[in-house]
Amino acid sequence: MKLSNVFIRLSFLLAIVIFPVFIKAQENLISPAKINAIKLINLTGKESRINLNKTTVIVFLSPECPLCKNYLPGLVKLQNANKSINFYGVIPGTSYSIKEINELKNEYGINFDLLTDKDKRLSKYLGATTTPEVFLINKMGAITYSGLIDNWSSSLGQKRLVITEKYLEAAIKDLSNGKQTFKKTIPVGCLINDI
Repeated sequence: MKLSNVFIRLSFLLAIVIFPVFIKAQENLISPAKINAIKLINLTGKESRINLNKTTVIVFLSPECPLCKNYLPGLVKLQNANKSINFYGVIPGTSYSIKEINELKNEYGINFDLLTDKDKRLSKYLGATTTPEVFLINKMGAITYSGLIDNWSSSLGQKRLVITEKYLEAAIKDLSNGKQTFKKTIPVGCLINDI
């Protein structure tokens, strides 16, 4: 067999393996420019933006959602273990004041940026519907994971005694190990709305 035939066959096989990953990445691709154009408000009341210059976790939160409060210590711990990743907590809507969000930050020792998405432009752009809901975005702008933090809460009011799947943690590990997996779970929690 000629070397050129071997090369053509290997190229074909490689294309078959890579093409589905490429297509999946395209389905989950977001625009860093569009994300950066969305004006958010930080805890000093000033305009702020999300920077996707490196791997980023965006978690939608609500100061009064019990599930969010339960997950905050674990999110802080996860951020501490992954300093090379940008973490942002986003509070959608106008229901909470900066004072209430600051109280949440202080009570739970949150060490990542908390931002408000008053007009819910970021929530709508990413398709977020629930708090807590996470999005793991790689530095190329592909959402490699979205949904639940783990499988502790199986439905509203139903919690497992033992967490068996740490979805966000596993997705971060896959990404840091160079695996391009794309996974989505259905989030459980409080619906994003302004009452």
